[in-house]
Amino acid sequence: MITAIDLLMKEANDQVRTRQFVARAALSAAVGLSLLGLRADPAAADTVSPLPIGSYRDMAVDAVHQQVFLSDPFGDSVLVTDWTGQVVKQIGGTDGAWGFALSADSGTLYVALRDAGAIAAIDTATLEETARYDTGTGAGAYAGPTSLALAGDKLWFGYSLDTWRGAIGSLDLGGAQPVVTRDQGLDTFRGSPHLTVTPQAPDTLVAAESDGNTAAVAVYDVSAGRADAQARRVDPGPDGCSSLQDLALTPDGRQVVIACAGAHRHQVLRTADLADDGVLTTSWSPDAVAVDPAGTVAAGVYGPSGPDVRLFAQGAPTAYTDWDFPAPSDYADTTLVPGGLAWSPDGSRIFAVTETSGTSTLSLRVLDHPRVATAVTVRAPASSPRNQDLTLTGKLEAPVGFGAGNTVDIWRIDDPTAGEGMLIGSASVAADGTFTYTDRPRAKGQVQYTVQYYGDARHAYAYGSVVVDVVAD
Repeated sequence: MITAIDLLMKEANDQVRTRQFVARAALSAAVGLSLLGLRADPAAADTVSPLPIGSYRDMAVDAVHQQVFLSDPFGDSVLVTDWTGQVVKQIGGTDGAWGFALSADSGTLYVALRDAGAIAAIDTATLEETARYDTGTGAGAYAGPTSLALAGDKLWFGYSLDTWRGAIGSLDLGGAQPVVTRDQGLDTFRGSPHLTVTPQAPDTLVAAESDGNTAAVAVYDVSAGRADAQARRVDPGPDGCSSLQDLALTPDGRQVVIACAGAHRHQVLRTADLADDGVLTTSWSPDAVAVDPAGTVAAGVYGPSGPDVRLFAQGAPTAYTDWDFPAPSDYADTTLVPGGLAWSPDGSRIFAVTETSGTSTLSLRVLDHPRVATAVTVRAPASSPRNQDLTLTGKLEAPVGFGAGNTVDIWRIDDPTAGEGMLIGSASVAADGTFTYTDRPRAKGQVQYTVQYYGDARHAYAYGSVVVDVVAD
């Protein structure tokens, strides 16, 4: 007979499902309690790859082909690497390649060409340009588009009206001919605005100034095909916002996190009215932020000393792990560049662009997300009649959200003293970690239910148990 420890080790290491299970309620409770108090250990960069570019403005992650795109605006190129940072191709002829937007199917990368006054479409499979769309904004440093976002079935772009003013435009590719509409939203910004969206809230577009002065942030509803202003705020956040470097929406679109170089931490705003909605405890000079589909926030700072990147569970003000990039020598520092963070869609890794002081060397660092400790809580009635529905409820708990598509296995041991049990089914896990399962036990006496979670790229294996007294019906 397989012992509890044997099976647990096998499941934890190999995630091999078996038809026998032995577990003890006391052991599961002790394990669950110990896991609840743990956090991920400080992490380190798994790979560091020098990049053959001299400038950087934006990054896009293609999960289908496992590629990373990096813009090189002053080198007029788009650099393509694999997920380890090794160069795949450098796409030239992209004048002033600045900002990116990746299609939902990862098939097309749209590139804002500031110096060409256009938007290029690149096939992510062939890495060849397939189309170019004139934005009608002119060309050059103070005219062409610099930031892109796909929302409301259109491609939105931020661009400059002149040296001092910026605006929002849209490109509609849904008809027989592309249609460009400029001056959307009836707002002007000081400088070409930075745009951000989230796929789970496709009708919400957020724009912000990106020059060195006091920033303004604006929220638009684009569901009607135009940018309808919902809220606008100047100098947002409890610390204020000068020199906005980056911003990102949470998956539900209800919050936007801003990284302002003049602030003491990352600040969170409510998109409904741009009121203050929390802070993330980082440090002086925030310069990057990225949010994964499960709501985990990667917050970066320009920090020659102390952690460069911290990770926060959605809604938590304190980081659960961090990275401190090592200095290459006593006379040089490694720092995160503005806007230099991006997640892989599965949340398993973070891509970070760094710079070494005193040189022009840019590098891509691939940070593997540490598997965090996870606990399973299982609840059931103390007693239940035989041959009637018995409902188990439970919750997975960890510093990191679970997202969608997770399941847990349910095992039943009709006689815990005998130690033999069987797998009776599985239950879907909601985004908040909760699950339910209904069984109809036939045997009287003490019945133990054990729930197993096999882990994923971000969560460790965990299990929990509960004992029910099944009585005569």
